[in-house]
Amino acid sequence: MTVNINLNKKRALITGATRGIGKAIAEKFIDAGATVFLTGTNETNIEQLRRTNKNMNVHWLHADFSSRQGIDLFIAKLECIDCIDICVNNAGINNIKPLEDYSKDEYEHLLSVNLTAPFRIAQYLLIGMKNRGFGRVVNIASIWSQITKPERSLYTTTKTGMLGFTRALAVEYAPYNVLVNAVSPGFTCTELTEKSLSADEMKLLSKQIPLQRFANTNEIANTVLFLCSDLNTYITGQNITIDGGYTLV
Repeated sequence: MTVNINLNKKRALITGATRGIGKAIAEKFIDAGATVFLTGTNETNIEQLRRTNKNMNVHWLHADFSSRQGIDLFIAKLECIDCIDICVNNAGINNIKPLEDYSKDEYEHLLSVNLTAPFRIAQYLLIGMKNRGFGRVVNIASIWSQITKPERSLYTTTKTGMLGFTRALAVEYAPYNVLVNAVSPGFTCTELTEKSLSADEMKLLSKQIPLQRFANTNEIANTVLFLCSDLNTYITGQNITIDGGYTLV
């Protein structure tokens, strides 16, 4: 039996869509027929993507979530879009270092990108979703919201905050047929992973995962696609961990 997911009449915002998990999510949504609004931080790169894009259902938006001003400018861009049915808050950054070494600016930067921007985007988009009686929001969290390691105090804080935010929104907007969930990826093969970890380090980490391998980005994207599709009519307020069993051992 083949299950086809059709997002033909849906409009989706996916932040952080130029690479990694965000890019894979965008590709899944495009294949399913959605009209997508995709963000990236590199203005030159976004302009190039705009010029080379030939798909009328794909729209690229530059976004700088590192400051209040940048978030305000992005919300102003959303005001020019008729409606958004689906929001995937994927954009995020990490900064691994000892707690005492974080500067005030680093704290505010990480908090702004990982938590304030998703809050403001959802705050704006949920008004329309509520009025139309339909909406899907997926917040991309992390396994580091459930477990942690040294030097991840800021990242763990923001991603744990994302789970609390998800649960609160789910309860508040459930009466309006708006479903809000989180997805927490574990170790995933992305361009950033391959740059930051050697082959030997990835092999060693893989041995600590019950499935004995990293996830690929499509495995994360498939779950997000399901949560945002008409196949999901009753799952809300949940955090789905996609980690090959890593957090269980």
